[in-house]
Amino acid sequence: MKQSTLYWICQIFGWAIYSLFSVGMMYVFGGTESITPDTLKLQLIIGVCLISFSHLFRTFIKKNDWTQLALKSLIPKLILGVLVVAFLAQSFIHLLIYYLLPLNNIAAFSWVNFVGYVGSVTIVMASWATLYFAYHFIQRNRRSEIEKLELTTALQEAELAILKNQINPHFLFNALNNIRSLILSDPEKARSMVTHISELLRYSIQFNAAEKVTLGQEVAIVKDYLQLESIQFNDRLTYAFEIDDSSLDIKIPPMAIQLLVENAIKHGVSQMTTGGNILIRSVLENDHLRIEVCNNGQLKEKSKREGIGLKNLIERLKILFGHFAELKVENSSENTVTASLKIPLS
Repeated sequence: MKQSTLYWICQIFGWAIYSLFSVGMMYVFGGTESITPDTLKLQLIIGVCLISFSHLFRTFIKKNDWTQLALKSLIPKLILGVLVVAFLAQSFIHLLIYYLLPLNNIAAFSWVNFVGYVGSVTIVMASWATLYFAYHFIQRNRRSEIEKLELTTALQEAELAILKNQINPHFLFNALNNIRSLILSDPEKARSMVTHISELLRYSIQFNAAEKVTLGQEVAIVKDYLQLESIQFNDRLTYAFEIDDSSLDIKIPPMAIQLLVENAIKHGVSQMTTGGNILIRSVLENDHLRIEVCNNGQLKEKSKREGIGLKNLIERLKILFGHFAELKVENSSENTVTASLKIPLS
């Protein structure tokens, strides 16, 4: 509904209620004898005049941008404005009922009555102004809140883009180091690694603009990554997947599992002379998806397990899911470290 339409509906309805209330008060205190054609005409004239003068007051308010003023500046202006409008409105009403459209059976003009009527109209106009400015203050605060939310969203999106853009160079740096170590010792494996890394980079570029990907898409790229790493580690790295089929379409942040697996290899398998095993598991639990990446080894108390990748993943989880998502890396047994990622389902 247009603002102008809503305004006129409120104007007509509000002043009509006021006129009916005035007629009702006349009936209560004067009985049926007080309800005459002239008194009804009087109430009609008063109602039309108050609608007209309140509208003129609104026009003046809008022209001078009073709705944008702070309360400290607005209140003195509003008090003076209400007094002036009430005086002018009542003067015009008296001009109509005593000279231009004279009515019978009404009290003779007196200054005492005139001042009393001005006071009554002042109260009514003050009530009208209070409602009018209350509506605009609510609307202004609502717009301000919306603008704040839009700004917060824009900042979060910008921050998320920065975090995602940091992931690609970080991963590429590690992968290129692996390839460099094999170029001279095993060129065939190096070429195979280049093939796998091209698939990983294609995935990273393809989904860089996406906030989320399906678990199935992420698992597929993690398999490529593990094949890439298994070439370097030979028989020292083994891995397995226990993925709940019903969880494959659930959306998660891109490169999330890959980062957990990379972290497990860097801080677990690579530190063990005999190598190790990595297990990737997904489990649906009530209102969330739990993803676990388990590897052989133990976290040391002073170990700094969170590198650039994991720190970025934690920040992305906060932006996308707030406090409903969590990431924990802990010793789950005497010889196992588990990175557990909790993703809300809605």
